[in-house]
Amino acid sequence: MRIAPEYLIVSVLLMSSACSSDSDRSGEIDGYPPRYQLCAVDSFGVETGDSISMIGAISSICHHPNGTLVILDQPAGCLRLIPPDGEPRRALRNGSGPGELQGAQAVCALGDGRILISDYMKMNLMTYDADANYLGDYFPTSRSDPPGMLWAVDSSSIVGVDLDGMTIDGVTAGFYYCARYDSDIDVSEFYYIMNCDELGYNDGVRKFEVLEFYADRQGMVYLVTDNTLYSVDALNPDGSLAYSIELPADRNRKSAEQIATEIAEFEAFAVNDRAYPGGYQPCPYDRLISIVGVDIEGRLWIERFGSGDTYDFDVWEEGTLRYTAVLPVVDEEKLEMTFSVGEAGIVGAVTDPYDYPRVYFYEKQQIQ
Repeated sequence: MRIAPEYLIVSVLLMSSACSSDSDRSGEIDGYPPRYQLCAVDSFGVETGDSISMIGAISSICHHPNGTLVILDQPAGCLRLIPPDGEPRRALRNGSGPGELQGAQAVCALGDGRILISDYMKMNLMTYDADANYLGDYFPTSRSDPPGMLWAVDSSSIVGVDLDGMTIDGVTAGFYYCARYDSDIDVSEFYYIMNCDELGYNDGVRKFEVLEFYADRQGMVYLVTDNTLYSVDALNPDGSLAYSIELPADRNRKSAEQIATEIAEFEAFAVNDRAYPGGYQPCPYDRLISIVGVDIEGRLWIERFGSGDTYDFDVWEEGTLRYTAVLPVVDEEKLEMTFSVGEAGIVGAVTDPYDYPRVYFYEKQQIQ
């Protein structure tokens, strides 16, 4: 069973009481989609404790077909496997040996149960069974740069996002792209291509800030080219457009203080980058949406930003809004969180730099 330490159970109980006490928020207008509230039912992660429960950082998360939540903890150089029943455990370690991690950056689980880890230091994707036993490399030869983000399509294909120097349509440049790989180092389908050399350094960085991708197990790819707008393109596995989701929404302009902070943070990050020309200016608008994922019912979850005291979600099915969901803020301050959906359910990961890493598991209750 998943670990829910006593002081985390307090938060779970507070969230659950918020669900029950919010039943008077009815008044749903006829014609509007149903509204649900997310209630925390379990959690994993402690501020101080044993090596299994204390997470260094939640670098990447994936949902295993058997219902296990897989957490890649890059600082600790390990995976944390949290099954739906049974005890959580820690697997793998840092090192240069076969199957050991050196620069792990992303994890996904194929439909046949194999776990894939992208390691930029080893320049490859490594494969493991469901218990994290090393099986070998996914690509037959080493790459200069394995995909930095990964999604499993089926039992033999992945969709990845990468930044690499290559030749596309006779043009050799540094490209940022989203593509599909079918058990081979060669790209089988491009879904998005951006010529970084053509854009230039600063414009390229600004474009990175507003781009988002996601792929589901059926091979559908969801593309957000500007997350300051409410617009999502759903692409078929062959790259053709299946449908688009668009809602009117006002952009929220960042404050001068917020922009100044972002400039200072970026320049501190880029101080040793000899390619940085200076003069970076961030996107002037706040992020409006983010792709959460596709649940086991095949519905696309979109997180909608802008509310100060709730986390808000829209749930879509092939371009139709089926319902909305809300998660109240229990603590005094709204924490930085990353959400995901899949075989392990609805999961929220605390990634706030001023708090300790942990994950919550949620169930939804309809607001009457």
